[in-house]
Amino acid sequence: MSRHIEIGADGRAITIESDETPDFCIALYQNAAPVAISGAGAVSVDCYYTAATSTSTDAWTLADGAIHGQMKKVQMIVDGGTSTLTLASAASASLDVITYADAGDFALLMWTDQDDDGAGYWRILELGNDADGATGPSVG
Repeated sequence: MSRHIEIGADGRAITIESDETPDFCIALYQNAAPVAISGAGAVSVDCYYTAATSTSTDAWTLADGAIHGQMKKVQMIVDGGTSTLTLASAASASLDVITYADAGDFALLMWTDQDDDGAGYWRILELGNDADGATGPSVG
């Protein structure tokens, strides 16, 4: 059995690889305070958590992440109307728009750029709703 841990050239990206198990990536959370957005606009990539207030049918955008393993959670905390989050880069074109319909809807994302070549994308890890526990945002 062969296993190794790879640390990126900048010392921040850590990948664990094994011949017998799937590759793993250690999740990285930025040491930054949460931020809020109200109305349409860009969601910050400079912190882990963004609380989003929908004021209408708002359009939010999320730029590319900074490093392989970067985590991001975007949650609608006030429902002023169905709103969308468009990912600048997604795992596929069918996964680049997340639609938030209710307060509590959230998306948990991880930036994946294993080669650190700038050709990464946001991977959707979880969609859910903290308010009712049953519904969540849709993708597509």
